[in-house]
Amino acid sequence: MSRDVNLGSTMTPRLHPHASASGKVILVGEHAVVYGQPALAAGLPDGLELWASPLDRRTDATRLVIPEWQLDLVLTPDNDHPVARATLEVLGFCDGPLTGWRITGTSRLPSRAGCGSSAALSVALARLVLGDEAAPADIIEASLAGERVFHGNPSGIDNLVATTGGIVRFVKGQPAAEIAVKAPLPLLVVPTGIPRSTAAQVTKVRERLARLPSIVRPILDAIGHATDDAISSINSCNYNILGEIFTVTHELLSSLGVSCPALDSLQADALSAGALGAKLTGAGGGGCLLVLPPADPSPVIDAMRARG
Repeated sequence: MSRDVNLGSTMTPRLHPHASASGKVILVGEHAVVYGQPALAAGLPDGLELWASPLDRRTDATRLVIPEWQLDLVLTPDNDHPVARATLEVLGFCDGPLTGWRITGTSRLPSRAGCGSSAALSVALARLVLGDEAAPADIIEASLAGERVFHGNPSGIDNLVATTGGIVRFVKGQPAAEIAVKAPLPLLVVPTGIPRSTAAQVTKVRERLARLPSIVRPILDAIGHATDDAISSINSCNYNILGEIFTVTHELLSSLGVSCPALDSLQADALSAGALGAKLTGAGGGGCLLVLPPADPSPVIDAMRARG
């Protein structure tokens, strides 16, 4: 595959008609992972689907439309929108067509909410060019070309989970390890509707650690322990313990200053409705609440819907 985007190419290779990718949530370990602790990420199946259809004129600029993300972009070299730039990077990396196509998407993932939307887009675009039969390593490598536009130096975890789904344990600087599960993990992902800045939240934790190292370091260590305890509870299908780990981890993250009133209020409503546990997922400061529902999730779903 080419590593350089050739915007002057006149070749119009074909795209596959359909591709999909998983979203992602951090189950446990956010923020602590920055300081060498383990974290656990899970794929959200069918987070994004893309369909490709040829335009009548193959020389016309390719168009990308994803209504749920309020995206309708003409992919020209002078379009500086980050999604347009990332899309061209992935298509170019894969020697895909840069003109002559309409790419339409539908997504279950909120954007800018810590659910891996940018990685899902990059992975699905790579699959549109390379096909579902392509090796996961090739899909991941190609998708990173897009993720670099969004994140500069991405860890690759989002791309791994977007490609393979499932649950992975990862430690900064080490290969990720897939976690075998006996049954799909029942999860609800509830958006707050508040965009969050990962960089701002990471800075907040770093500054608190610098001011209060003897207090904050044990909190980060505890979050790391919670990650491995969560793996044990998933392996044994002990969702009551997993739910308690979620709730305690939310309290630990809140003590780092990365929760917000909307997340705390949503969590309280979920627990009051019978959720086994609930926590913020991702950077915090907004984004989404991750909820582990009971066997009958209806009361929790109703409570979350009542919040709008």
